[in-house]
Amino acid sequence: MDRLKALLLLLQLLVPLIAGLKSTTPVPKPRGEYTHGTWLDKAEKYYLFWRFDQKSITFESHVRARGYVAIGLSPKGGMEGSDIAIGWVDSKGESVFQDRYSVAQEMPRLDESQDWHLLFAEEKDGVTVLQYTRKLDTGDCHRDNVITEDTMRVIWAYSDVDPVSPNKIAYHHSLRGVKSLVLLSSAEAQPRPFPDDAIFWNFLNPNVTVLPQRKFYWCQHFRVPVTNKKYHVIQYSAVLTPRNEPYVHHMGLYACPKVLSRYSLEGHDCSEDRTREGNECLHVMTVWTIGSGPTVFPEHVGIPMGTDADPLYVMMETHYDNYDLRSDLVDQSGIQMVLTPTLRKYDGGLLRTGELGMTILVPPHAAMFPVIGVCHADCTSEVLRSHPEGVRVFSAVPHAHLMARTMTTRHIRDGVELENIMRDDHYDFNLQEVRMLKEERVVLPGDDIIVECGYNSLDRTNISVGGRASTEEMCQSYLFYYPRLNWSYCESSLSVPHMLMVFPEALSRMRDPNLEWMQPFKEANWTDTMTEQLATVSRMGERIIRCGTTVEEAPYSVQWQPRLFPMVTKPLQSKTKHCSIQP
Repeated sequence: MDRLKALLLLLQLLVPLIAGLKSTTPVPKPRGEYTHGTWLDKAEKYYLFWRFDQKSITFESHVRARGYVAIGLSPKGGMEGSDIAIGWVDSKGESVFQDRYSVAQEMPRLDESQDWHLLFAEEKDGVTVLQYTRKLDTGDCHRDNVITEDTMRVIWAYSDVDPVSPNKIAYHHSLRGVKSLVLLSSAEAQPRPFPDDAIFWNFLNPNVTVLPQRKFYWCQHFRVPVTNKKYHVIQYSAVLTPRNEPYVHHMGLYACPKVLSRYSLEGHDCSEDRTREGNECLHVMTVWTIGSGPTVFPEHVGIPMGTDADPLYVMMETHYDNYDLRSDLVDQSGIQMVLTPTLRKYDGGLLRTGELGMTILVPPHAAMFPVIGVCHADCTSEVLRSHPEGVRVFSAVPHAHLMARTMTTRHIRDGVELENIMRDDHYDFNLQEVRMLKEERVVLPGDDIIVECGYNSLDRTNISVGGRASTEEMCQSYLFYYPRLNWSYCESSLSVPHMLMVFPEALSRMRDPNLEWMQPFKEANWTDTMTEQLATVSRMGERIIRCGTTVEEAPYSVQWQPRLFPMVTKPLQSKTKHCSIQP
């Protein structure tokens, strides 16, 4: 028995070490103290550290290069409109550092206002280290990009050859890239030490053979370990197969409803078909994206596991980016739960808000088409009737697909719009992670939560509909809150009669039992006028409310009831940006 206990203790100590194997290349040691850091490239040659305060941000780049090192903030991920810093150490050991900007696919131009400032530069043993800083908002609206809490497209480049002169910088060729980051993330960069009684549940893919294609999805069900006591989940993190780190793009763990007693534990390729078994597992538990760290819950909150209200089965979806089309790629990556039997003060819950998905229609050739879901005041009133103090939201997970460009979770109380719970004007499907809020938000009985998504369909030739495939669309915001109630979703779908106001001739065709009900909309010849009419209905049309829980079959009384769009008498005032530097 003593040997068994010792073995179990050893395994418990090893698991977190295995989970920490996120890179085959050692992370460089920074000169200063930083709260965040990540590899920018798949080859792991460019590592970026950073920290920030209310006014400025400081970076430190460690790059295996003997020439120049560049970093930039791009509005769309390309050169055009980018705000760029570039530096190097020349053959005499002297440093050169410049603030530049780009207007096209050409050598960036020197900025008249030098707002990036070098703190340290060194080239040693084939590695160039640059430490530099700038204000979050430099006041140069025409040449610099403001660093916000949005997703930022960070572009990077380097060369093994110094520029001939400060005004002649050689093209970087393939030594460049882009990575989406939330630079002003409130998440804890470093996980806290595990408590002595921590246990670890690993949900790992069973030797999945990744097909030689750029986008490959694998869906795998797991039986949750059987336990006779309640635990609190205090952290989620990724467990990555060594040397496969560049190929695991993102992973999501979903709770499966208890209405089905068991699921097949055989995984399957779900790259195209999400309609087979597992389509019921919709409730996000956590998400992880390449380069992101663990999800660490606040010290006063834990997510319960082991109670009658918790899932018996979970599904993990893994998205692989087999960028070099390898045919020998086998993976065992997955997600780890860290749990403790020492319960924290509050049970945490997860609330799905937004658009249910069944009536999402995005016409083609639209620059910014709105899809809006509502967590209606009638739902919050009923659910929180016995909790007049409300619930406190501490983090959010925005979720949409490839066409989404903006996502906002609005908060309305008595017609007055409060500060957004979450807003990202540069949403990127490739960066899906749990976003910790700077301050907890209280949701009271009678509050409305409005989730707005903006979609760019300029490259689409047919209408896009709601669904789980990445080529379809979703518009959801998952909110972690406490204390946990018997409440898992508060969402809506657009009223079909209001949709028919735009396309009334579809009604007769919808009555055809041989047609899918959305088929007339898919086959319509969408004009600009029809698109704008549907956008108006999407913004203000009647909603069908869904309000309930994934645990019990009995929903709240407002389930499937029609409701008018919430009245906002005092919208949130947009913050105007002051330009202190003129063009």
